[in-house]
Amino acid sequence: MVRVLAPSRARGLPFRQGGCEVTRPVGATTDSAAVVPRITRLGQRAMRCAPRCRGATVTTELPGAETHSAATHPDLAELAALQEETGTGPGVEAARSGRPVAAADLVTDARWPRFRVAALERGLRSCTAVPVLVGGVPATVTLYAFRPGPLTAAVLEAVRVLAEESVDGLLRDHASACAEAEAEQLRTAMASRAVIDQASGIVMHMLDCDADQAFDVLRTFSQHTNHKLNAIAAQIVRAKGRGSTRELRRLLGEN
Repeated sequence: MVRVLAPSRARGLPFRQGGCEVTRPVGATTDSAAVVPRITRLGQRAMRCAPRCRGATVTTELPGAETHSAATHPDLAELAALQEETGTGPGVEAARSGRPVAAADLVTDARWPRFRVAALERGLRSCTAVPVLVGGVPATVTLYAFRPGPLTAAVLEAVRVLAEESVDGLLRDHASACAEAEAEQLRTAMASRAVIDQASGIVMHMLDCDADQAFDVLRTFSQHTNHKLNAIAAQIVRAKGRGSTRELRRLLGEN
């Protein structure tokens, strides 16, 4: 028999209407700094759409298979983790089907045995998961309540609109971060190229060779020493070639 706790006696602290408890993103990258605050706000706003709900979880996955989650209470973070672990539950089912999935009364709804027991032990009687897909990015908002009963169509629509708006913002943030990363890579590549060109000029002067030969010498030096080409070039530029003449001449002979 499943034991149902009254809300005031549910395991853990009373559910908070305010700040969200953030779970660690799986495979987190630098995107986390932008993703977590946004899905945290989404969970809070979704709760305000359904006054009788006392908690929410949000899960999304950005390009690159990075999954991020946020919950309004540690107990709910545990329920989200349980669904991920077992591959079953309202949030998982909603994400797979692309349609809202509701359990109006977890006392009688036995579709997800482990999730059901864990939810009832925390005093929860009902939940509804609302999935969205925007620009190929999925997100699922799951709302929880201490009392049984379904959410209205108006509430579901409001949560869906909020989730789509949030994911759209995530996509814009992600695109901006990718563009900045690409620009930084380009700046780094240009700076590295400038150093390599300087080093090639020094080698050309030292060995009286042409540009192609100088570059081949630098590349061979990099391979022999197991150091990156730009690091070798920077070393030669700093030393102005001093101390490397013999080794560079030997490498020129090999090429």
